[in-house]
Amino acid sequence: MKMGKSELFDVELLAELNDWGGPSEMSAFEAVMWRAEVDPRLRSTTTSVLFLDRELDRDSFLEAHHWIVNAVPRFRQRVVVPAFGIGNPTWVEDPDFNLDYHLRHVRLPAPGSERQLFDLAQTLAMTPFDKARSPWEATLVEGLKGGRAAYILKLHHATSDGLGIIQLLTRVFGKGRDDIRRPHPAKSNVIEIRPPTPSELATRQIRDSLFALPSEAAGSISTITRSLGGWVRNPGAVRKGLAYVWSAKRVLGTRPVAGSGLFRKRSLSWRFDAIEIPLIQIKVAAKAANASVNDVFLSGLIGGFRRYHEAMGVPIKQMPIGFPISLRSENDVMGGNKFAGSQYAAPVSMKDPLKRIRHIQQFIKDIRAEPALDVMIRLMPLVTRLPLATVTALTADFTVAQDAQISNIPGIPHPVYFGGAEVTHFWPFAPLPGCGMMITMISHNGRCCIGINSDRAAVTEPELLVKCFREGLQEVLAFDKPKKRVRKV
Repeated sequence: MKMGKSELFDVELLAELNDWGGPSEMSAFEAVMWRAEVDPRLRSTTTSVLFLDRELDRDSFLEAHHWIVNAVPRFRQRVVVPAFGIGNPTWVEDPDFNLDYHLRHVRLPAPGSERQLFDLAQTLAMTPFDKARSPWEATLVEGLKGGRAAYILKLHHATSDGLGIIQLLTRVFGKGRDDIRRPHPAKSNVIEIRPPTPSELATRQIRDSLFALPSEAAGSISTITRSLGGWVRNPGAVRKGLAYVWSAKRVLGTRPVAGSGLFRKRSLSWRFDAIEIPLIQIKVAAKAANASVNDVFLSGLIGGFRRYHEAMGVPIKQMPIGFPISLRSENDVMGGNKFAGSQYAAPVSMKDPLKRIRHIQQFIKDIRAEPALDVMIRLMPLVTRLPLATVTALTADFTVAQDAQISNIPGIPHPVYFGGAEVTHFWPFAPLPGCGMMITMISHNGRCCIGINSDRAAVTEPELLVKCFREGLQEVLAFDKPKKRVRKV
């Protein structure tokens, strides 16, 4: 019997959601994020704050999450860490899963301002997960000024990066106010299974490790032998191999410039702020500057940093900024994490916004050309074998040295709805893994929503910083305005 288009779409949708999050065993990179949280400064909690144009029916809110946890196995799984630190943490079905625990409902007191909402969201984000349960929480917030509501989704970063979250929500949200049709997951997808105990998991992974180590060594020797033979026959392979080695030396040898004295301190307290700019404006400005949206975004923020330092009486030339570079391909499973980090000496003292853009473009061109851009991911399996104290120290040394991390994520380009309410804004607040602040931009249906998560000890004047960012962004957005021609006499 031939399936109709809608039925075929349902099958494909459920297959994608069923696989969302990737393999049951965490990657080495995800394992480091999970384990490093023994240092509370390195907690990896992502928080999405979505504005809704009206309040939701609570039954619809509950029903939607019943469907999500049945369609997406990762949302009803918890993490089991193998004993003795052998092997990576693994996602397993939680036999004690209780949806009610993961759902929250609150009403803001009058006047229901956006500042009140962000204060609530930052408090929720700073609250650590119960690691005996699936690491996610969803909060419905009512009482927002103007009869609006908000939806706060809190996820552990080991579950997914920002692109993976967008992939999920694009498929979960409806495209119309009355679009609530949800295909039923197959029974095999919701069957309860007993997860392995930590000791069982450890036994299995010890066994696998004992058998794997000799074969890995043999495989490596075999690979080297084959490579040597290939290099003799193909001199181009020699050049390629050496290019990767020298590239790895450059990537691993890069050290950030000295950090700003203003952003030196760290604490356990976060603050959320937000800036909105029209997507069309930044696109037009990017076209006028012969640049990408990301180039313009970064240049504007760097201009904001200059203004902040001048206002605080501490001008600087450069500051260390990190930003991720996605390594995803079309064939990668949705969800999970797949990106490389970069260290950028931001030219804060450079006043010309166009010169800053060219500086950014050259840096990104150079870093993307590095054959060993993925070298840190390749080394993560070795890092996971180090003592936990060493892992956290290495992670902290890498991130604390960065004054800021900045990310730009392509969002959902069309209107979407949740429980009959339109999602008008999508504010992304990424975690602070030891750096001074994390700034993330998501484009959502014609808007650029910029979420700023700052360490309260590092950013002592957050209102001033936001003001400076607005001015820096307006400076680069002015590229779309025609310049007045000076008439020659």
